[in-house]
Amino acid sequence: MQRPSLDLAAYVIAGVVGIALIALARWASRRRGSRLDSWVALRVGDALFTEVLGAFLVGAGIGGMVMLQLSAAGPPRGIPPPPGRFGGFNSSQLPFVLGAAGAALAVLTRVDIGAAFLRSSAGRGTVSAYVGSEARVVAAIPAGGSGEIVFRDGSGTLVGVAATAETDIPAGTTVRIIGRKGVSPLVARLPA
Repeated sequence: MQRPSLDLAAYVIAGVVGIALIALARWASRRRGSRLDSWVALRVGDALFTEVLGAFLVGAGIGGMVMLQLSAAGPPRGIPPPPGRFGGFNSSQLPFVLGAAGAALAVLTRVDIGAAFLRSSAGRGTVSAYVGSEARVVAAIPAGGSGEIVFRDGSGTLVGVAATAETDIPAGTTVRIIGRKGVSPLVARLPA
């Protein structure tokens, strides 16, 4: 009786570690710009390096398990076809190929490709990009009128803009951007 190969265990462990890295990256990136986002999720632009590494490990684990099944069947019968221009495909390349495909898929699901080609999509600097962010009122905002708020953008730069509110908000109050009214952000006090 033949002992099972340790290769299967290695590929299963790679897949499990990959899933754990993806979950860790998603958990750490909940608050953009936080220390967890920077040091655990390892944000590179819009993509999370930890998530990309996890997706590579999941793809490599799946590819390795499939490769073991293909190699267990033995060599193909008959005359093999001649290799192609780049040497043909060998099942031992499957873990790397599926790992690279998983990493590419992780990047493509995070990066907004439409913003690179279409200028009309909501990008950085638009009000909709900051909905849900916290800000501080620096010039009092009368009900229905305008005042000024400051907040940190995605790169950590302090940004000051005119804002409006439905209730009176004095200077120094912490608010949340809840939408927009015209071209200005609409803010509301944080619940106490």
